[in-house]
Amino acid sequence: MEPTILPEIVADQSLRDTPGRRVATQQHRSELLAQYKTSGMTQKAFARHAGVNVHTFVSWIAAEKRAAASPGLPCAPETASGFVELAMPAGIAALRAPLLEVVLRDGRIARGPDAAALAQLVRLLEA
Repeated sequence: MEPTILPEIVADQSLRDTPGRRVATQQHRSELLAQYKTSGMTQKAFARHAGVNVHTFVSWIAAEKRAAASPGLPCAPETASGFVELAMPAGIAALRAPLLEVVLRDGRIARGPDAAALAQLVRLLEA
């Protein structure tokens, strides 16, 4: 007796990039990474089991480690273009503010990002 082969139609609703590769959502990546951590499997074995390219899976693990190493930088979710928006902490943003510079009569230089505070400093130094 021959085995019966039943056809199956699979409606794959996953996102695909231009070459046709599946694109995993951030939620799906997180779920797979959590399963990997408890699986006891090697990265290669788990990637094969999950149907993910091993190099892609390893890059997800590395990205997760980088994100854990820099918790002070809040990130928005990755966009379709692959770019991620980063919010710069207030202390760093202040360091990057453009500096105003005033050369005093005696050659000293006063610098600062705030015009009002710099004007007050110049008045005090010139007094």
